[in-house]
Amino acid sequence: MTDTAAQLLARADGSIARDDHTTAVQLLKAAAERFPDDAEIAYRLGAEYAHLDLFDAAVAQMVHALACDSGQHLARFHLGLLQVMRGNFAEARASWQALDALPEAHALRLFKEAFENLAEDRFDPARTLLERGLEAEGGTAALDREMRRLLNSLPPP
Repeated sequence: MTDTAAQLLARADGSIARDDHTTAVQLLKAAAERFPDDAEIAYRLGAEYAHLDLFDAAVAQMVHALACDSGQHLARFHLGLLQVMRGNFAEARASWQALDALPEAHALRLFKEAFENLAEDRFDPARTLLERGLEAEGGTAALDREMRRLLNSLPPP
């Protein structure tokens, strides 16, 4: 029997839960070969590459995920994060522009707006946006952990 895309993603999730990111990447790469136009697989492979600090490969997979499905908002947000990490905030802003179409209370839009405030050293509004984003729908547990870590690293009010 041949695994479906969902089954392959579930197997990768199991590896991630065991903190076995190398196996997760292997599973996701195999899934990407079988399902080359699956935006979720491309996004998840990119996220795993980013976790392993393979940033060029991560960016390539996020771009591919968006080429497969321009509505893959998690890939769009993570692409922007990777661009910020590389010091290219102008590219990140361009990548994130489509997130403005999300509802005002969507976690990804709030997180994006927090980064825009951080870029201008406006820590108080960024803190508020991060807090609101953590309470909002649209994020993931892993993203929320990262945003909470960022929130806790901000200078006190």
